[in-house]
Amino acid sequence: MKKIIVLILLSTFYLSHSQETLGLILDDANAVKSDGYTLFNPRSDDRVFLIDNCGEVMRQWDFSGRKSVSSYILENGNILQSSRFDADIRDWDNNILWGINYQDTFGFEIHHDIEPLPNGNFLVLVRDIYTNTEMFAEGLDTSYILDTLVLERILEIQPVGTDSAQIVWEWKLFDHLVQNFDNTKPNFGVVADNPQLLDMNFDNGNASNLIHANALDYNEDLDQLAFSSRSLSEVFVIDHSTTTVEAASHTGGTYGKGGDFLWRWGNPEVYDQGTAADKKLGRQHDIKWITEGPTQGMMSVFSNDGYGNDFFASSIHILDQSDTNGVYSMDSGKFLPQDYFWSWDGVIMGEVMHAAAQSGLQILSNGNALINESDIGRLTEVDPAGNILWVYRIPVGNDLDFDQFSQPEGNGAFRAHRYPANYVGFNGLAFNNTGIIENQNSISDDCVNRLSVDDSELSDLSVFPNPTRDVLNFEFARRIDRIQVYSMTGKKVLSKSDSDFINLEDLAKGMYIVEVSIDNNSEFIKVLKD
Repeated sequence: MKKIIVLILLSTFYLSHSQETLGLILDDANAVKSDGYTLFNPRSDDRVFLIDNCGEVMRQWDFSGRKSVSSYILENGNILQSSRFDADIRDWDNNILWGINYQDTFGFEIHHDIEPLPNGNFLVLVRDIYTNTEMFAEGLDTSYILDTLVLERILEIQPVGTDSAQIVWEWKLFDHLVQNFDNTKPNFGVVADNPQLLDMNFDNGNASNLIHANALDYNEDLDQLAFSSRSLSEVFVIDHSTTTVEAASHTGGTYGKGGDFLWRWGNPEVYDQGTAADKKLGRQHDIKWITEGPTQGMMSVFSNDGYGNDFFASSIHILDQSDTNGVYSMDSGKFLPQDYFWSWDGVIMGEVMHAAAQSGLQILSNGNALINESDIGRLTEVDPAGNILWVYRIPVGNDLDFDQFSQPEGNGAFRAHRYPANYVGFNGLAFNNTGIIENQNSISDDCVNRLSVDDSELSDLSVFPNPTRDVLNFEFARRIDRIQVYSMTGKKVLSKSDSDFINLEDLAKGMYIVEVSIDNNSEFIKVLKD
């Protein structure tokens, strides 16, 4: 008897087995999830994984024994990854095309996030450290007792050859300060009247770590970049169209503001336009523009301290920043919006969503949210109504693959990103399904094969070629009544009657389930479109 795959399309939710502790631990089979592939790299492991929604590994890279922090699949199919010390670019087959050590090349280390740009360059965050004497000369309050003050630089790096690079653009926070402490020093002004500048004397209780930037994002349409400051509980947007000289000034660039803040949000107390009660974000991470779906053009952010002040639960948000072609509005001295466009905080499989550090959020094409809780290595897809649709617990850490039913350690990822199945970077590339990472997972099995049954009626059915780029052919002794194609989330994407072939050319690359119906029998076949 031939074992075949039967796709169950139920009208009630199918909630997967709860006993699993690793890999796919919840899968609502009836929900409309975002179809695509999720990229993650645990901080304590040198491997990078691209998985499908069933938790199966479709591609894998490494970082030559080093631990990467950020990884991004580029539009040409290569992968860019970086740690504090090193960066490299690899092709789809894990061959190193370019690599540098930041210290050897530039004399510094980076921290936290990187951001690839459409021109092949990428942005990095670098701490910019000044002595207290240097900052006293700029108007720092002389009661400051520490030896140094840490500010921020954002650099654009251009890869050169196979092992070199150059800095082609720079922005420094040092050039965009205001102070109301000493009118004989530079930067003197009224803080509340200068929201485009940072109050260098704002006391946020973070000692010398005034900024602690932790995220970068780029908007190609606006030529603007966003970054997040954990210490200030604020997110910022600046103009990237400037030259380095203009970025150090208050004029120039597309928006005429030089390197001054075009927009800031989350904690108006920092620019003397509110109190602690007005804080909307708390030690947040992963500010970025939403690039697809119903809220495209808005921004998303993970607030580690829920709604700005809850230290025991985190919250996720969509912000409608109320810009007109990249020009941002204010009301009563404060940047809009006045409140969140959408928010969620809740319980995921019996645990309150909470991450004290790092973590992230991606709003997907269907409006769902992909949440990354870095502390516990948990990835969750939730819909706008707050329904939990999909939960994956990273089963890798400390250079180990953990067995099912164990509790992983070191499995947290700084970032996780889901690429849609039709992402341009996948064009012309073949996926290589190597199965799940953990040793067993009944939920993943059910995701791939919703129900396995024995059926001999269609044992002679032939399907070819598989994988296929376009036409999928069928051979059987009797007439085929109907061919239907489903995405891995259970959505029907193609249908054809009375035919011995179906053309998948217009579908995105990835795995599909094809149902072949003959008389009263059906067979379900897993097909890879490459």
